[in-house]
Order: sequence, then structure tokens, then C-alpha cells
Amino acid sequence: MTRPLEIVVVDDEALAAERLAGFLAEMTDCHVLATAATAEQAFSLAQTRMPDLLLLDIAMPGESGLDLAKRLQQLPNPPLVVFCTAFDQHAVAAFEAQAVDYLLKPVRRERLRESIERVLRLKRTPVGDDGRDFVAASFGGIIRRIALEDILYLHADDKYTIVHHRGGEHVLDQSLKDLEQQYPTRLLRIHRNCLVNRAQLAELRRDGEGRIWAVLKDSPAPLEVSRRCAGELKDWLKGH
Repeated sequence: MTRPLEIVVVDDEALAAERLAGFLAEMTDCHVLATAATAEQAFSLAQTRMPDLLLLDIAMPGESGLDLAKRLQQLPNPPLVVFCTAFDQHAVAAFEAQAVDYLLKPVRRERLRESIERVLRLKRTPVGDDGRDFVAASFGGIIRRIALEDILYLHADDKYTIVHHRGGEHVLDQSLKDLEQQYPTRLLRIHRNCLVNRAQLAELRRDGEGRIWAVLKDSPAPLEVSRRCAGELKDWLKGH
């Protein structure tokens, strides 16, 4: 984009809206078209002013930010959405509503800049049909989505689910069972506490003690396969 991003800030708290607008005013590639205190005001602005981006709160009087984000998708040219909220429990629902990013209040200037950079990249290269295939990870007070194609495997550690991906390891709120049901064609169970990305499976090996190990394309350490899962895994590899 050669022109600045045109942005509407939506928050029922005037101080929070002013803070975000102040950050954006410092960025030469951003222009705040307006602020809105309700979802209804924001929807009207989206129709008439056609902004590129909404910085959107979730908990507001009347319609929530999540519901507004879904309603915006009905527009011929819907704006992108970055949620700015005090609550971290809505991250999965936010990304299902096609959010570009999810910022926790108080939003830091540097973190907002990261989101703006992401929006600019999306404007240059539109997201394809597989843009919804992701998991939401939390780390360092930040919640961000990780594309399924970047995931190597996931394993359950006590009450947490850890995703191992090309960028490192992070904690997920979703259980292995939920993820397996959500992405049955992308993730495959190899153990009661482990799912692998089907596209990452390279081969199976049996060691001298009779144990079976799954070798992944981009992970140096093989993963143990349970006897219960071994049959299905062998059948899948033969078929692919």
C-alpha cells in the first residue's frame, strides 16, 4: 500500500480509544478516520467510510466486538480486525472471526506496531482460502495464531498442550482431543499424549526393543508411537 492505512478505533472507554489513536498518530503509514464507542457506530462507519482496519474492543455495551466482527464479513469489502481487549479467554473465538491479531490491554506501542506491520503485509498479499487453519497460542502476555502448516507436532504435558512449530514451542488452551476433532485431516494421533502434522510424517522406525518411532521431516528427534496407534499410522503412510 502506498497510502496510509485508514483505521477506526472502537472502544467504549474514551481514554483507551484516545491512547490507541495517539499511538497511531505517531505512525506515518496510519490515519485514524474516526473513533466509535459502540458496535452500531462502528458498523455504520465501516459502511460509509470503508476503513482498512478496525481496532476493536470485545466487551462493549450492546453488541460485542466478536459479534460485530462476524457481521462485518457480510459487507462487500469488510475491513480487517485487530482486537484490543482486557480479556485473554476470547482468543480462539476472535481468530475464528477472522481477526488479524489479538492485543491485550494495556496495549503497548511496540505490540501495536507489530499488528500494523501484519496488516500491511496482508494488504500487500491477501490471505488465501486456507487462512483459517491455525491454532491460538499464548506467550508473554501475547496471544497469536500459528498456522497449521508450521506445526510439527503437539503433545500434552500435565494439564497443558504444547505446540512445537517452526518458530519454537508455545502453550495452547485447547486439548489434544479438541484439536484432533477440529482438524481430522491435518493432525494424526500417534500416542495418547501426542498429535503430529500429517504433512510432517516421513517414516516409521522400529528399534531393537520393538518400539516404534515416527520420524518427522523437520524435527531431529523421533517421536514414540503407541501400539494402539501404530496400525492406523502404518495404514495412513502406505496410502500416502
